[in-house]
Amino acid sequence: MFTEFLEAHGQEKILKDLNSEDKIEESLSQNEIDDEPTNKIANANISDFEYLKIKSGKKSEAEILNNPETKTEYHTIVIRGLPYKVKKAMLKEFFKPLKLDSIRLPPKIKGMAYIGFKNKCDAEQCLIKNKSFLNGKRILLYPMKNEADDLEENNNLNKRNPDWQKQTDSLIHEESIAESGRIFIRNLPFITTEEELQTVFEKYGPVTEVIIPIDKISRQVKGYGLITYLMPEHAVKAYTELDGTIFHGRMLHLLPGKAKINLEDETTDERSSFKKKKMAKLKSEAGLSYNWNSLFLGQNAVADIIAKTYNTTKENVLTGDNAAVRLALGESQIVSDTKVYLENHGVKLDIFNQTVINRSKNVILVKNLPADTTELELKDIFSKYGLVNRVVLPPSGVTGLIEFVQNSEAKSAFRQLAYSKFKHLPLYLEWAPDKVFTDVPQNVHEETFSNSTNKNIEDDIDEPEPDTTLFIKNINFNTVEEDITKHFEPCGKIANVTVARRKDPNLPGQFLSMGYGFIQFYRQKSVNEALKTKQLSMLDGHSIELKRSNRTLQTATAVERKQGKSYEESTKILVRNIPFQASIQEVIELFKTFGELKGLRMPKKMVGTGTHRGFAFVEYNSKTEARAAMESMCQSTHLYGRRLVLEWAQAGENLDEMRKRTADQYQLPGGLKKQCKSVADIQIDEDEIKE
Repeated sequence: MFTEFLEAHGQEKILKDLNSEDKIEESLSQNEIDDEPTNKIANANISDFEYLKIKSGKKSEAEILNNPETKTEYHTIVIRGLPYKVKKAMLKEFFKPLKLDSIRLPPKIKGMAYIGFKNKCDAEQCLIKNKSFLNGKRILLYPMKNEADDLEENNNLNKRNPDWQKQTDSLIHEESIAESGRIFIRNLPFITTEEELQTVFEKYGPVTEVIIPIDKISRQVKGYGLITYLMPEHAVKAYTELDGTIFHGRMLHLLPGKAKINLEDETTDERSSFKKKKMAKLKSEAGLSYNWNSLFLGQNAVADIIAKTYNTTKENVLTGDNAAVRLALGESQIVSDTKVYLENHGVKLDIFNQTVINRSKNVILVKNLPADTTELELKDIFSKYGLVNRVVLPPSGVTGLIEFVQNSEAKSAFRQLAYSKFKHLPLYLEWAPDKVFTDVPQNVHEETFSNSTNKNIEDDIDEPEPDTTLFIKNINFNTVEEDITKHFEPCGKIANVTVARRKDPNLPGQFLSMGYGFIQFYRQKSVNEALKTKQLSMLDGHSIELKRSNRTLQTATAVERKQGKSYEESTKILVRNIPFQASIQEVIELFKTFGELKGLRMPKKMVGTGTHRGFAFVEYNSKTEARAAMESMCQSTHLYGRRLVLEWAQAGENLDEMRKRTADQYQLPGGLKKQCKSVADIQIDEDEIKE
């Protein structure tokens, strides 16, 4: 309307000026619209961190737009299976010493996180912790690949050595460290020993196996090894802490170790026979400590040795009356001769009678050998796997000890030869107890008779005389029973030594000495000698005081199974595990070899068809004869294939008394059951402590 009014009144000039101004405004507004997306900082191609810097005033828009920073590319790892309330600090602590450059926890998705690394090597090392545990939850790690990673991988694949590619492909389906618990170590110094390596890795958890291969020609370490942990999470921790550290001047390089090959799965399949499967299972379990008796003897070898010793045939030994008795007595004689031979050649037999805690890593006990096996034959077999230090083989040739120079070679020989066929029999191998060898004493054969005679004279002393106990005061807190025994040995034979102890409040399971104790002799003259010569004598830097005590110390009961002794010696022996097919006449023939029998009683069953109940009481006229039977037959005597178990019985004890004695071991006098915790039952007079 306004433009029409101007045209009607002849104002064309004003109309032209208005039209020109409108065109200029339209062009300006159009330019502003076109330039608006590029000028707005919110739509600029910058990172969120740079945008926050502008909003906080740390940097201006011009600085950011004129100097744009390149966008950081992260190697992202996806974590699943996290605890519900996981925090970023927990993830940083879990992946130490790796540095996490990026951590994202989705707010609406629990149990999942994204972590990023700028360095690709750190991302690959992070994947070692796949299937490990975080606060009791097993986590899974997955790498996220982008186009750049795929392109780089394809380029490297074309340039890679075919042998390296084959090695990489073989490890694709292998278990990780978090699953197998095995670590492969490279770049080891040539002076490294298994003990040193185990000490370094045991800081992170119990180690079950250490292998350091030795070169057979140069006799040096090959420079690599293998560590196996009991718990895989300890292996993961050791890997993250020790990879790249310096050990004897060299940087350790740790890699996931291949899982141990199961011999049972390797040698058998569905078409294998039952015999092959059984032998493969036995071979895989050969290293277990409970498989065999240490002094096991095969019955066939026993018969061969008896026939050769008495210049007869094997047929005569195994036929006729009392053939089982002859084999049992022959086995006892062979075991006795073997014990004497081993003791004379520096073998500590007491270790075999105790509960074995630690096993040797280079000494193998070989059993079930054919009769008349020679040391040269054994050495030829075992020397194929390494350098043999010595071979100890008794004259019977049915049980021997093999000592290797290197532990790794001993393990290889054990793994290859366990249950393998030697002549016509399988070899039974067992790791010998630790520290089984000792120095061989000089003039062993000359001293054997005199030592045994003195031992028999001392053993005739059955019980301590009354009033033979001394109270010892002002004992050093570091002094133990062995030190007191050595100090008082010149005075006479000692029955028992006790040091009073109490529980350590700072170290649970440990005990502290209370500074006093008791010593009991067998003879009163020994007590008088101790009062004369040891009063105010110095023991471990302390002047000890002695006083007579009216106490009677109980003889220490051995925890170890030493010759089956549970009670003090007597003329009566309890024999267990007697086979039911054995008759009472055969048992009499077996035990009358060691002396004249006063009586033998085999309780019978009240009902049923059996002739006896599987145990017997054997009583001799003297303790010397009973002791000879116990020492000869308590180790490894088999009757009809069953090992006889011997223990001392109380003289004059009948079946009802034996039942009552067994019940007293499990019940208190009031009829209550004993608690699991042991209580020290040492009565101490107040005047003894005060003085």
